[in-house]
Amino acid sequence: MKGKGESSPVGLVIVGLFLLHWFSSVFGWDYFEDFFEDFPLIPVMCAFVLFRIVTSVGKRTPVPMPKPQPMPQPEAPVQKQPKDLGFKIPPLKGAQKTAQTQAQDALEDDEALDALRRDSYERHLAEKQAREQKMEQERLAREHQSRETQTAQSEALRFSPDALKSAVIWSEILGKPKALRRR
Repeated sequence: MKGKGESSPVGLVIVGLFLLHWFSSVFGWDYFEDFFEDFPLIPVMCAFVLFRIVTSVGKRTPVPMPKPQPMPQPEAPVQKQPKDLGFKIPPLKGAQKTAQTQAQDALEDDEALDALRRDSYERHLAEKQAREQKMEQERLAREHQSRETQTAQSEALRFSPDALKSAVIWSEILGKPKALRRR
């Protein structure tokens, strides 16, 4: 709460705006008149802020609720160890398993599943390597065959006296007749 003689900032703003408006009308300052013409909602906003301040002054701060006290929990009865009966009790078929045996079974299942995955992966890798080796052998065989055909073709194109004689004969057969050569 405000003491005697103190003023709120909203009141100071309202008084300041009123004085600016009065000075602008008395001295003919156009700047402040344009300001008030452009922003007609300023008095409404100031009135709303003033309303909020006035209504919040009378409110009290809420008192925190005490937290409930925790309930004391009853102590669990202590289980006594059974006396030796003189014979072994067989496990019940279809009975619920304890959490420990369920965890052990789950661990064994996970290990078996991991072993199956590992075997499958190794088999897959072996098959992949076999395919790659086979493809490499086929590629080498094709390269070897293409080299052999290239060498055979290069040997066939070598010049020899017989090849030159046959070339002359074929040029005479396929060429123009002698009578038409000079034209």
